[in-house]
Amino acid sequence: MIKTGWKELFTSEKASYAPHYQANMWACYIWAYRHTGYELFLTRAKKAIELTMDTYPDGWKWTNGIQQERAKMLLPLSWLVRMEDTPKHREWLRTMADDLLKTQHQSGAIREEIGQGKGGFPPPASNEKYGTTETPLIQSNEDGVSDMLYTVGFAFLGLHEAAAATGEQYYIDAENKLAEYLCRIQIKSEAHPELDGAWFRAFDFNRWEYWASNGDAGWGAWCIESGWSQSWTTAVFALRQMDVSLWDVTKDSKIKTHFDEVIRQMFE
Repeated sequence: MIKTGWKELFTSEKASYAPHYQANMWACYIWAYRHTGYELFLTRAKKAIELTMDTYPDGWKWTNGIQQERAKMLLPLSWLVRMEDTPKHREWLRTMADDLLKTQHQSGAIREEIGQGKGGFPPPASNEKYGTTETPLIQSNEDGVSDMLYTVGFAFLGLHEAAAATGEQYYIDAENKLAEYLCRIQIKSEAHPELDGAWFRAFDFNRWEYWASNGDAGWGAWCIESGWSQSWTTAVFALRQMDVSLWDVTKDSKIKTHFDEVIRQMFE
């Protein structure tokens, strides 16, 4: 993109089915369409979501696991229901939620899963490869670990928006269970106030302690990302306290004020 500019990407017909990298942008497009009425935002997001759902799950390229891909899809699918509440769009949302939540533990935790087929960063295949690249927190799908960096925060927001978009008890119950889990595993420390109130990257809900594979280069089980994963979780708790969705709390956006000029500059 730096070499060729954004217009080459805009006109490209290359397809990539990796929600971990793309789903939030589709949510932004749907949100932007709501506030500007600019049709291209909606048509691009709908086509991308349709193609992605048509290839699920075998055509997806998962990153550190398949659960983070499902978690990221909840937000654009929820907001697509907001814009066009059709049986098909509700079906897509329910399919994604069902597959994400089939591993939800009685504690409320969402268990990580390694996907089949196209994995960007599968578990290390040898001791020599351990810690040399990105990896999942788990070595197999039997490991009872949840990922607070790549999965749980996005799932928390997605379930919150799904509940608000549909009003269905199914999403409300799943969100509440996840909220209870997050409250129970939140760090409490007087000795280390810099950690107090945060969430570590990994939690083993069978051992009930912060534990997982530490093979992910740069993102170990005991890492904290203060401006990213913490923010998703605390923001959703704030929305719950306010009894409002992200969709509704941003309803008075004034982006349309500047939109015509931005489009003129971009498309000349």
